[in-house]
Amino acid sequence: MRVNGMKLLALLPIAALLSACAGGKDQYPSLALRPFETGAVPLGGPPRAPAPTRPATPAARIAELRAAAAASQDAFAARENDAARLARAAAGQPFESNARATAMVALAELDSKRAATAGTLASLDSLAAEAASALSPDPALAGAQAEVAALLARQDATIARLWEVMGS
Repeated sequence: MRVNGMKLLALLPIAALLSACAGGKDQYPSLALRPFETGAVPLGGPPRAPAPTRPATPAARIAELRAAAAASQDAFAARENDAARLARAAAGQPFESNARATAMVALAELDSKRAATAGTLASLDSLAAEAASALSPDPALAGAQAEVAALLARQDATIARLWEVMGS
């Protein structure tokens, strides 16, 4: 019994300190509805939409990326006819034939030109992600993105068609 009394005496100063932390009734926040909770519009009308936190992608950067995509498409087109000719020559040839090896090298070169287009699309995607995170979508950027994605899809289809011609 004496031990319980000692514990109670030890807790008494702690309880006194904790009760000092409690304030008066007037220090609690009001539970009344605030203006934004009631839907009341402040004087001066509804608030205006904030300005975008970042300006749109510069037109010069978009033009630069479009030019890079066009250059990679031109390089792809320059090698396409040669690769198609080599793929037709390799059709039906055994895997270890020189004609097939030459066609595979040509297809690899086409794939490297395609990779340049994919890199340009990745840059556009990155800019679009930055614009979206800043809540400032850019229609010109979206247009360039769609244009380069279409180029890339055509290049993919060409490479797939040449593999079928060659008989992979």
